[in-house]
Amino acid sequence: MSVGTGELVRLLSGRLPRKPEALAALRDRRLRALVRSAYERVPYYRALFDDAGLGPRDVRSADDLRHLPVSTRDALRAAGEGARARGVDWSATRVVHTSGSSGKPWAVHRTRAEDRLRRAVEFRSMRHTGIRPTDVIALLGAVRNAPRRPLERCGLFRVIEVSPLLPVERQIERLREIRPSVFWVYPTALRALLAAAESLEAVIEPRMVVTSAEPLDEPLRRRAFDRRPIETRNFYGSAEIGRIGWECGEHRGLHVNVDCVILELLEDDDLPGAGRSVVATNLNSHAMPFLRYRLGDRCAWVEGGCPCGSPLPLIRPPVGREWDVLRLPSGRMVSPWALNVFLRDLPGLLQFRFVQKRRDRLEVQLRFSRPPASATLESLRERIASHLGEPISIEIAPVDAIGEGALKFRSFLSELERED
Repeated sequence: MSVGTGELVRLLSGRLPRKPEALAALRDRRLRALVRSAYERVPYYRALFDDAGLGPRDVRSADDLRHLPVSTRDALRAAGEGARARGVDWSATRVVHTSGSSGKPWAVHRTRAEDRLRRAVEFRSMRHTGIRPTDVIALLGAVRNAPRRPLERCGLFRVIEVSPLLPVERQIERLREIRPSVFWVYPTALRALLAAAESLEAVIEPRMVVTSAEPLDEPLRRRAFDRRPIETRNFYGSAEIGRIGWECGEHRGLHVNVDCVILELLEDDDLPGAGRSVVATNLNSHAMPFLRYRLGDRCAWVEGGCPCGSPLPLIRPPVGREWDVLRLPSGRMVSPWALNVFLRDLPGLLQFRFVQKRRDRLEVQLRFSRPPASATLESLRERIASHLGEPISIEIAPVDAIGEGALKFRSFLSELERED
């Protein structure tokens, strides 16, 4: 289960097979090694294969994965130690915790070799997205508490954390002290920062801003970047899978690291504009494997290649969690992201949130820099009601604050019991 030196060197060098068939061959070779290891050493996956009437020889390529049942966080959590490989010294593993956006934080283990490999994937993604080895990166939004990486100890890809738990005034002081060339920030933390500062450039003037962990809504994008044009990038990943995708300078979508993760986008319902359910296989984790693991996000593929020349395919940035759906009185389900179009041109809009109180009641919380005209709000209510086309009460609620204190912000909340 150890990570080969050749694989580590390949990732750190940034080299990728240029031909799709060579990239697929690399991916499938690594998949076969993972499947064999999971079947032989992980009781949960051996039982999963046996119950499906499958053996390791039945999964030779990414196309064969569809025969294996999808695993969920709840199933792996219930399996306990049975979801981990036998023969691993767990006292020597690194433990990271998921963000808890599903309401159920979870401990994920990886060996030191797997940790080195994950960091190599991260460095490669950073390089391809345009981050330079000499950049000073200020990270606001994640609390890593991680040891300094070897490259950081050499002064390369230097990451300085600014805790989101600090008072925002202290965050501003730290950022001014750091003077980063790259600002990596959760949108929630960026929103809190802009609530205390006149503009981003009044605090720092980075060359690039990287967002991750949650969608960057249009009102926040306009407020942060319209005054001073700046290079922006988006990253997508998870504690279980690692770095899944990254955005290049062409801004056509996120390139998927398909030599390290197999991404399946499953269409399991009819939700206009909601994308497909993300199921991922982490090719780098053998100690605690994730085979056909449902992440809970929604994405969509981008057709065609990228002008940047990368052979890695593209997805659109995740548009939310798969249970983030409006459930209407008729039983019809609608993506709340389809309603964003009605908010784009509202003057002075800083932040929004949709809250479904009941099947027949939707509250639209709006935070403005200046009070809007009552006619503007009434027009918004009518357009949303017309779009939904069902007897549902639309309440437009201007508010002073939304979701303060959270490390991640969700622009849709449902107070209905989740219907799986």
